[in-house]
Amino acid sequence: MAHHPDAAGRLLPPLSGWLERQVGHRTVTHSLLAQALAGALAWALLPFGYFLALGTGWVSHTLADMMTPAGVAWLWSARGRCVLPGNPRYRMATMGRGELGFLIVMALAGLVLMPLARTGEGTTGLIRSAIGDVGAARAEYDAGRGSHAFTLEVRGRDNRSYADISGRYSVIGPFGESGFLLAVEDGPRSACRAGGWDWYAEHAVLIRGAPEVTTTFALSAPLATAAALAEALEPLASVGPVYLLGTLAAPGLRAEPPTLAVAGERVTLHYAAPEVIEGWRGRTLREVDLAVQVRHPPGLTPPAPPALAEASAGLHPLLRRWVERAR
Repeated sequence: MAHHPDAAGRLLPPLSGWLERQVGHRTVTHSLLAQALAGALAWALLPFGYFLALGTGWVSHTLADMMTPAGVAWLWSARGRCVLPGNPRYRMATMGRGELGFLIVMALAGLVLMPLARTGEGTTGLIRSAIGDVGAARAEYDAGRGSHAFTLEVRGRDNRSYADISGRYSVIGPFGESGFLLAVEDGPRSACRAGGWDWYAEHAVLIRGAPEVTTTFALSAPLATAAALAEALEPLASVGPVYLLGTLAAPGLRAEPPTLAVAGERVTLHYAAPEVIEGWRGRTLREVDLAVQVRHPPGLTPPAPPALAEASAGLHPLLRRWVERAR
C-alpha cells in the first residue's frame, strides 16, 4: 500500500527507506519490544523528565498510528497489526480530513490543559512536576504565593563544593527572575538552574503545603536603633515566620548573602530573618524603609509593630532631635 512518508522519514530517507524494505512500514520502530528496550536505556542514561517525555511521545505516537487504516505492528515480530478502533470506517487516512480534525482537537485540548499544568493540578501538572523544570516551578510559585506554604523538592549540587544537595526545603521566597530562596539548616540558599547561584537545581518540583496567609507591615524611620527594631519585631515571632525586605543605611555592616547585601553604608534586605539584627546591637540605623512579612495560618491576626520613631526613645538626645525634625 502506498503511504505518505512522515517528517522523520523525509529527514532520513536512506535509513527510513532501508528499514521499510527490510521489515516493512510501521513495524519494528513502532513495536512494544523496541519501545521497552529504548525505554530501559533512557531510564538508565537520561534524567527522569527526559525519559518521561521520550516514552510518552513514542507510545502516544504509536497509539495515534493505530488509528490509521493499516495500523501498526505493535507486537512485532508477529505479522498481525494492531488497530484502533476495530471498525475500519472510523480510522483516519494519513494526511486526510480525519487526521486534520484529530490534530485540531488535540491542539485545542492542549490550550485547555496548559493552565492546569501551571497550577500543578491534573495529569498535566503531574507531567510538569516529573519533568522538574525550575522555571515552571517558579511560575507556579509566583501564581500561588501568599496562599499556601510551599516546599521545593530539589536534585542538584552546590555550585562551590559540588556536593549533592538533593532533598526537600521550605521556600522562603523568590530569588532573581527564575530562582528560589530556600530555608536550609545552616542558612538560606539561592537555587536556580544557573552557575552563579548557591545551588544548581537540575530538577525542581514545587509542593503545595498547608494554607497560609501573609500579613505585611511597613516600618520606616529616618533614625532608629537596632535594639528598637528588634523589640518592634519580637511580638511577631510567636505568630509565624517573619521576614524583612527593604533598605536601610548603617556603617560597618557585613554582607550575608543571599538575604543581606551591602554597598558602602547601604544595606538591602531580601527575606532576611530578624535574627540578623542580633549582630547589630548598639548600632544606629538611618533611612529605615522595611516591609515586614509575617506568615501565619488563616484566622490569626498578627499584632502591628510599634512605629520605629516611638520605639527609639532610647536614642541619644542629639540623635532624637533628628527624629523629631523628620516627623
